[in-house]
Amino acid sequence: MNDYKYVKNAKHGYFEAVPKPSVKELREYYEKKYYQDEKGSYSSEYSQEELKYIDNRVSMKHHIIDKHSETKPKSMVDIGCGEGHVMNYFDKKGWKVLGLDFSDFGLSTNHPQLRSKLIQGDVFEGCQRLVDEGRKFDVIWLDNVLEHVLAPEKLLELCNQLGNDEATLVIEVPNDCSDLQLELVQSKRISRRYWESAPDHLNYFSPASLKNICEAMSWKERRTISDFPIEWFLSNKNSNYIESSQVGSFAHESRVFIENFLFDKNRDQLDELVNFYESLAKVGQGRVLIGFFTKE
Repeated sequence: MNDYKYVKNAKHGYFEAVPKPSVKELREYYEKKYYQDEKGSYSSEYSQEELKYIDNRVSMKHHIIDKHSETKPKSMVDIGCGEGHVMNYFDKKGWKVLGLDFSDFGLSTNHPQLRSKLIQGDVFEGCQRLVDEGRKFDVIWLDNVLEHVLAPEKLLELCNQLGNDEATLVIEVPNDCSDLQLELVQSKRISRRYWESAPDHLNYFSPASLKNICEAMSWKERRTISDFPIEWFLSNKNSNYIESSQVGSFAHESRVFIENFLFDKNRDQLDELVNFYESLAKVGQGRVLIGFFTKE
């Protein structure tokens, strides 16, 4: 793989790695990642608190989807479904669910009962197959995928073709190349730009650039939220998990604890919690960005 530079996309404002790898190079990279190191980035085991944390996050997204849907959605396609936690959540709600992913390892390990609802292989090819079949969905779920692909505009166009007239698109991407990260480097609190990780991550979005690219592809922003700002720990040398990797698990445990606490305390008033996370996104904080879009 080549050495990369990270430059701003002139059209939409996100940062992208250049030069881009070829389709063949990227396919070979992911084949090696998934099939030689079979577990990849997946966790072999989750604690009960972590499973609760995952479920709470999906539940809050479900709440937001319902708030912006005139009719109650009942079908979804999870593009890059990974371990299948989202599919499992909505399957238990009685939705029709379908997943696409390059590997079946994560889904087969964590939710083998859903294996028959997976289309395995390149997600562009899988989406095109569904478009050609005339398949339509109420919800298109794109969780930690858009940052990986060579052609994010094309993927969003395919998502548009897969959505019915009132479809909701849910996108989660890392909040990378952020002002906070750059300040952490400038102030020498961290010694490297750890978020630059091509060929894994080829695209880096802010709230503004995520909105720009989605609206250019006929997806109207409804709201964008973030999550627990775990990178605040990097401002303190005693909790800096980039410079001292041994404290990383403690930072993650704190995130899980606090987000579960906030969800439990606000279970009956989730709108207030959503407003809190939306405010964080507006000031550029949070480890991820989660955008909710509907078809124009």
